[in-house]
Amino acid sequence: MNWASYKALCDRPDVWSRWMLEQTRELLDGPARLCLAAALARSPLPKPVDHKGGAATDMLVLQLTGQRRREVLEAVRCAVSAGRTTSATRDRGLGGFVESWQEYANFDDENK
Repeated sequence: MNWASYKALCDRPDVWSRWMLEQTRELLDGPARLCLAAALARSPLPKPVDHKGGAATDMLVLQLTGQRRREVLEAVRCAVSAGRTTSATRDRGLGGFVESWQEYANFDDENK
């Protein structure tokens, strides 16, 4: 895949980095957590040949229902309000998590 195509795909609200999904999964319980685990088990988008990032930079297409998207968004909002962090966000907090999940919750799959 060339860089222009890869970047265009990665900019979509339904395409997520493995790192972001793993960190979000730490904030969840129940079915939402299982949905993210299933998404993480899928094959990532093919990277451009000269891509230098490791597995954490894998990009995955997320296909959650509208209800599940809202559930994850609410869990992330609650985590932020409670001051929670994840294993990789202890120093930086959850900045950008709510905004990213809000964008995905509002994303219209029909207009990819």
